[in-house]
Amino acid sequence: MLLSPSKRQQGAVIVFVSLILLVLLGVAALTVDVGRLAIAVQVAQDVADAAAFGGGQELPEYDQARFVAVSLVAANNDSGGGFQATCSPDDGDVVFWGPYDEVPNFGSLGSAAWAMRVTAHVPVDYVFARAVGLTGTTIARSCTMVLMPVGGTSIAPMWVSSGTDYDYGQEQELIMADGPHYANIPGNFGWLTPPSGDSNSFLELLRGYDLTHQQILDNWVTTDGTVYGYPGVNVGQWRKALKHSSDGLARMQRALWEPWAGDTLSNFHDDNPRILIVPLVEYIGGTGANAEFRIDAFGAFWIESINAQKKPYSITGRFIQYVKPGTGGNALAPETGLWTVKPVN
Repeated sequence: MLLSPSKRQQGAVIVFVSLILLVLLGVAALTVDVGRLAIAVQVAQDVADAAAFGGGQELPEYDQARFVAVSLVAANNDSGGGFQATCSPDDGDVVFWGPYDEVPNFGSLGSAAWAMRVTAHVPVDYVFARAVGLTGTTIARSCTMVLMPVGGTSIAPMWVSSGTDYDYGQEQELIMADGPHYANIPGNFGWLTPPSGDSNSFLELLRGYDLTHQQILDNWVTTDGTVYGYPGVNVGQWRKALKHSSDGLARMQRALWEPWAGDTLSNFHDDNPRILIVPLVEYIGGTGANAEFRIDAFGAFWIESINAQKKPYSITGRFIQYVKPGTGGNALAPETGLWTVKPVN
């Protein structure tokens, strides 16, 4: 029996609609799996970035850097969406470069720069692509982090001779007039005029509390830059800035606040008030406010003790190895003790 034209048209529409539905379902399925891939890519990159950043701050101690990187992958390997990241150092997922090596996508390292690359893997199980025999894939993303000497930073307005032996943990006297270097510069005891030229900000900069962005910019200095002496012993000012002040904001007073109260020389928060960033300088000439110094490098000191009561006055600190993220660095500069890390993807 022959179908009427209307019946034939209805059948064609059903077939056409069925094909459209299949196409739409296919697009929806593809969208789900592609979306899962996109999420996995971001998870892998985030985990690799975090692991390289954390491990890079431990350089040049390769074993410790590797341990921190792998630990951070494990700690960050669940995005909440069921994606698990892995990192296998034995399979080449952690790679190091040392002094004078050439780092891919970055360039040459100098005598005091190191780099490491961390690769994170995230397996992805397909949901709808299984219908065509595809079960899943593994996403791999890497991050390379370079540790290099700092080339410029905002500083506490004091100086230490660049002739001072650099030894982490070594105790140093930070009042230079009582130290072994540059003791005979008339009128100078280890202080600097704020680089901005505003001597009224001396106490604020030395105290380092709640500085404005503009204050930081105005007092930014770089290696090979010139700074000038701030004459006098200035006991009253540095005692208020470092040891004790009526408002409770001296560095050693703030160091008793949380989260810093339990910090030690070997385990501290990066923003602990006891940490001073000080230029290591070479004396050029002049006296008093005209004493001129060239910055050779920067040092990070952990304040140990302060005597501002009677002579001989003293500010005792210890050299520490300190990483200052977000600061400009120079991979070809000599060792300074103050470092920054830069990601290279």
